[in-house]
Amino acid sequence: MRARIMDTDADFQKLGINPDKVELWEEGRRDTSEPGHNEVWYFDATMEDGTKFMAGFRPIDPAKMATGGDSPNVNIIVTTPAGEEKGDFHYFTAEESYTGEKEGCDLKYGTDTAKGDFKNYDIHIEPTNGVGCDLHYEALVDPFRQGTGIVAFGDHDEYHHTDLSVPKNKVTGTVYYDGKTHEVSGVGYHDHQWMSANPMALYHHWLWGRMYTEQYTVYIYDFVANEKYGFKRLPMFGLLDNKTGELVFETDGQMTLDTKLEEQSQLHRDFPKESHYIFKNEDGREVELSIKWEQEIETRDMYSNAAEPAKKQFDTMNIKPFYMRYYAKGNVVYRQPGKEDQKSSGDMIYEYAYLGKPDSRANV
Repeated sequence: MRARIMDTDADFQKLGINPDKVELWEEGRRDTSEPGHNEVWYFDATMEDGTKFMAGFRPIDPAKMATGGDSPNVNIIVTTPAGEEKGDFHYFTAEESYTGEKEGCDLKYGTDTAKGDFKNYDIHIEPTNGVGCDLHYEALVDPFRQGTGIVAFGDHDEYHHTDLSVPKNKVTGTVYYDGKTHEVSGVGYHDHQWMSANPMALYHHWLWGRMYTEQYTVYIYDFVANEKYGFKRLPMFGLLDNKTGELVFETDGQMTLDTKLEEQSQLHRDFPKESHYIFKNEDGREVELSIKWEQEIETRDMYSNAAEPAKKQFDTMNIKPFYMRYYAKGNVVYRQPGKEDQKSSGDMIYEYAYLGKPDSRANV
C-alpha cells in the first residue's frame, strides 16, 4: 500500500495549510478523540549542569487509545547531573482538563499547563509526587515541518502520523526533585505530533534526532515504513541557520544512505554505528550529514520487557521492537551551486526505534 509525505499543492489546499509559513493554529489540537487517535506536545532539554529533562502532554492516555474519548495525561522525566532518573505520570479526567484548538499550544491538564506560540513556551508540572518543573522555552530558530508535516498511509491516505517542531530553544527555569528546587538553563527541543494509528503498525524503524553546530541546527526524522507499505523511506530533514533562525534547506525527498552496522551486545541485533546521508534536491543544492555514535545512552528491549498481552500483540503484528538512544558526533556540509561549501560539526543525541524484525529490504 502507498505511504507518502503529504507535500503536493493539492495536499496544502485540501488541509488549509500555508506552504510558505507555519501558522499559529497548527500548534493547537489537530486530531480527534476517536479510537486509535492521539496527540502529544513534547519537550526536552539538556542543561548546562548536566541535567536532562523530558515532558509530554497527551489528551489521551496511550494505554486507552483503542477505547476513544479523552483521558489526559502528563509525564515528566528529570535525569540529575549524577545520572539518577526521577520521573512521574499524572492522569486527569477530561472534565478537569482543557486542550486549545486554535491559538497555539494551550494545555491545562489538571494541575499541569503548557502554553506557547512557536516563539515562547511556559511549562508547569506540579511536583505532585516529588518531581516537577517551571520552565520557559525561547525559540532560537523558526518552526519546521516537512511539507504539511503529515505522513499518510494507505492508498487513500487512511492513516497518518506527523511531526511539527521547534528544533532549538533557549531553556531557563527550575526543576524540582529530591525535595529541592534546582535552577537550570540550557538548550531544548519541542515538537507536536498527532496520529490516527499506533506508529508500531506503520513503521519498520526510524532515526530521529537533531544536531546543534556553531552555524546550523540540523533536524532529521528518517522514517522507514513497514513491509505492508513497501519499506518506503519517508525522510523529514531541515537545516536551519543559527544566526537568522531561518530554514535554509529542506529535503525534496531525494536521498541516499550508507551505514556501517554493529551488533548491539544486549539485543543481538545490528544497529548503525555510522550513518552517512546525502540529501540532494533537484535544484542542485545538497546537504551531507555524517553521524557516528560515541555512547549508548539508553537500551530498551521493548519486546522482552512487555507484559504478556502486549507481547502477544507484537507477535500478531510480527514485530519485535527495540529502542536505542545515542550520544553521537556529527558533521554537516551544505553545498550550493556556485558557492563555497559550508562545513560544521557538533554533538548530537538521537534515537533509533527498531520496531520490525531484521529484513534486508528495510535498508537499516
